Amino acid sequence: MISVIVSGASGQLGKAFIERLSFQENYSVFSFDRRQLDIADHDKIGHILLTLPQAKYWINCAAYTKVDEAESNPHDARLYNTIAPGYIAAACREAGVHMIDFSSDYVYHSALRRPMKEDDPTEPKGVYARSKREGELAISSTGASHTILRTSWVYGPGGHNFVNTMLRLGRTKTHLRIVGDQLGAPTFTHDIVDAVKEIIHQDQSGNRASIQGTFNFANAGEVTWDNFARSIFSLSGIECTVESITTEEYGAPAPRPTYSVLNCEKISSLLAKPIPHWKDALQRYLDMI
Repeated sequence: MISVIVSGASGQLGKAFIERLSFQENYSVFSFDRRQLDIADHDKIGHILLTLPQAKYWINCAAYTKVDEAESNPHDARLYNTIAPGYIAAACREAGVHMIDFSSDYVYHSALRRPMKEDDPTEPKGVYARSKREGELAISSTGASHTILRTSWVYGPGGHNFVNTMLRLGRTKTHLRIVGDQLGAPTFTHDIVDAVKEIIHQDQSGNRASIQGTFNFANAGEVTWDNFARSIFSLSGIECTVESITTEEYGAPAPRPTYSVLNCEKISSLLAKPIPHWKDALQRYLDMI
């Protein structure tokens, strides 16, 4: 039996882990939402690990994800994206637990215009982006055994995300203006969970060295936000016209990378199957909701 702690259980990624691990016969999942565990509570983190000595992995899905609000609330962004993950990592090091955490394509924010590799320069712009990069450094500086997955444009059941927003707006509006000059890869939470399961399998097989450090993970392919919206409407049978606008016209408070396609060759070498294409992932998501 593989015992796993999941923090941030009420978020879209946490829900995906609970749904897809809890019913696996070889997993025992101990999940905590924000009410049960504020990850900024250093003492509570230590207490949980003391009371669950059988736990082998801590999957942290808790984070501050309000990209634009972070610009006016840097304290909370740094607390939950930088300081708290460091608390978890330090406690995991003491308990001999492997930590799995999630970062963002925003940490690159570069002008390379080619799929970005894990060892490419990080140039985070904006409070959210900097807090995620600093969180990566906080985890690694503890010396804890850890895996960090940088992912992009995440969506899944029960979340406030682009796909769910488009489905809601598309059913009530005939015309939407969507940014068309940002290129990336939408990523389905269920595929993230499946990748983490394979990472755990590698570790259980005695290959811990292969899972240490930072990995990119996103669904295959690339698309702009406006064309992603068009695909959502087309596959859902929704009649809604999409007008392409620029990032500048949209005018969000926080800066966004115009190019955030991730090179996932490093993690692909650990996976038994190819990473699904974003179109396949989107179809599977729409079929299930």
